[in-house]
Amino acid sequence: MRAFLILLILAASVANAQAQDPGMQAAQQATMQAQLAAMQAQQAAQQAMDQATQANQQAMQAMNQQMQATSQATPVGFYAAKPSFSLKPGTYAAAQMVKIKDATRGAIIYYTTDGWTPTTASARYTGPITIGATTNLQAIAVTAFGTRSRVATAQYTVTAIPERPASAAPEATPLTNNAAASGTVAPASAAAVPGQLVLRAGTVVPLVFAADVTSKNTDVGDKIPMTLAEDLKDGDMVLVKKGAPAFAIVREADGSRGGGVPGEIGFEIDSLNADGTLVKLYGSAYKEGQDKAGTAIVMGAVFPFGAFFKHGQQAEIKKGTPFTAYVDADVILTPAK
Repeated sequence: MRAFLILLILAASVANAQAQDPGMQAAQQATMQAQLAAMQAQQAAQQAMDQATQANQQAMQAMNQQMQATSQATPVGFYAAKPSFSLKPGTYAAAQMVKIKDATRGAIIYYTTDGWTPTTASARYTGPITIGATTNLQAIAVTAFGTRSRVATAQYTVTAIPERPASAAPEATPLTNNAAASGTVAPASAAAVPGQLVLRAGTVVPLVFAADVTSKNTDVGDKIPMTLAEDLKDGDMVLVKKGAPAFAIVREADGSRGGGVPGEIGFEIDSLNADGTLVKLYGSAYKEGQDKAGTAIVMGAVFPFGAFFKHGQQAEIKKGTPFTAYVDADVILTPAK
């Protein structure tokens, strides 16, 4: 409409200029064309400003929607309620029983007692757990759709461990994230060649991490150095010496993110080097940092978009952290020198 009015004005001016001398006509036409160009430029600038305003409003709307999602009871990626423990964390003079509950209907609870973050490969909760020694109890809930809760953690310290009668059978301990049903020490036996021994499948291999690992600078496929924590023996005969190198491979790695989402590391043990002989191992574990969803929600309520700037804790595995692996298949070894 504005351009149409400008054209009318220009046409009228041209008609009026016809009665004037040619020089005057040219000057007036140049002036009108300059004014028309200026008005068109102003119109284009206004249109660009309107588009920028609209884009900003859309961005604000998207950010508000994300803020609303973050302010829910659980952070993005967690859809089951966080499990709860019947016993408060703390120090106790005797063994205690702990029940684990979850408010999500039909959710299955998995737990660990060795400090590793539980997964669906961990022990499934089927009844009260006896805490007879200092324990770091962790639990998650998993829905029928495979979505999981935040990690519930409780540190229990037991100052007095009751004596077990000599005739009593050892208590069964639940499988943890890296344990296996065949995880017993299997003695080596004589091989067909004199001077060689067989390291049996299922033999327990105690390892420790040889370096610090963090989700901040770890990528999928990275190798994690580990070492043998103690000699592997068959009776008094040393098969593999303490300190033998081993390594694990990172299968899952994510740094912490805004909204209080923590970092995570998942790995699988690969092999042990026994004086040049590669011993294939198996075992895996998962480590997750502490989530900060609650803090992020509070920050978002106090400061606009504050939740996006509050990250969860990175997953960290310290040098010297123990890990139990198992021999994957029989291996013929020469006794260590």
